[in-house]
Amino acid sequence: MNDSAAAIWLLLDSSNIGGIETHVVQLAAGLKAAGRPVTVVLFRQHAHNPLQALLQQNGIDCCAFDGKPHRLWHLLRSHAPGLLHTHGYKAGIVGRCIANLLRIPVVSSYHAGEVPNGRVRLYDALDRYTGFFAQARLSVSREIQQRLPWSSRVLDNFIDTDKLTLSQGQQIAFVGRLSSEKGPDRLLQLAEQMPATQFHCYGTGPLAATIQQQAPDNLILHGMQSDMAQIWPRIGLLLMPSRYEGLPMAALEAMGRGIPVLATRVGDLPRVIDHHQNGWLVEQPELAAMQQHVQQWLSLAPTQRADMQRSAAAKIEQQFSAKAVIPQLLAIYWQIAKPVAG
Repeated sequence: MNDSAAAIWLLLDSSNIGGIETHVVQLAAGLKAAGRPVTVVLFRQHAHNPLQALLQQNGIDCCAFDGKPHRLWHLLRSHAPGLLHTHGYKAGIVGRCIANLLRIPVVSSYHAGEVPNGRVRLYDALDRYTGFFAQARLSVSREIQQRLPWSSRVLDNFIDTDKLTLSQGQQIAFVGRLSSEKGPDRLLQLAEQMPATQFHCYGTGPLAATIQQQAPDNLILHGMQSDMAQIWPRIGLLLMPSRYEGLPMAALEAMGRGIPVLATRVGDLPRVIDHHQNGWLVEQPELAAMQQHVQQWLSLAPTQRADMQRSAAAKIEQQFSAKAVIPQLLAIYWQIAKPVAG
């Protein structure tokens, strides 16, 4: 673990790979490339957590504790990082309170575009209202920003584009959590309406059993993937029939590889997708329009697909790459904790 007083700690609770985890890996890698000492701290030790393996592959320092607040207190007190950056409601609620008591500056990022139900709704509210204890609050979309009771800044999600190559894949795919807000039921309906077209689904979640039971023969379910870097080259078109989004990492990961995205007009997706240029946007729940655009993609000539690929990759490189966003984040760190920026 990095003991430097200038160290940046990224705190989250994770048991699998999702949008927040992908963002944290990209963030840690970007900070490391910028010469900043960074450690990812996992709120709880989960067996066989693929995030830890992914962080190790990228040479990023990582540790985990047992989820008990007093353990985090001792960690922060003994190592005294220069700044704590929280992600997700558990890490945010506990991390902000403890860091403030220890006078450690805190930045909190808000990622969730959906309004949760049940007990998670309470945690979500606590996370938003205790955001007061953060010296800086970052939202990944304008819609999320509007839900916060305190002032915040929109800071785009991003990816490292330096080593990406354009995908030559042909799969029409859904990549994400199988939960209501992501709209996997709409993927199922789309596959039923287009029986001659094969669709692929990568991910798991609370609706996995239902989707598996109802999936038609032309919908191939691949389950959870520990390393999407091996999967993206197979994909030619990404489907995002979501009901709620912030600024989804999957869209950035796809478009950075030249994969156009066909999505519902939710969250900040309209800021990323230029209709008919690097993808398509449809009003929800217009499945007929989504079907039309799938057919349009299938009928594109190779030169048209190549133009769309270049447009998608250029959009990410210019606005949603690490080199475009990390300097903005470092400026925020500098404002609240000058030792971090060295």
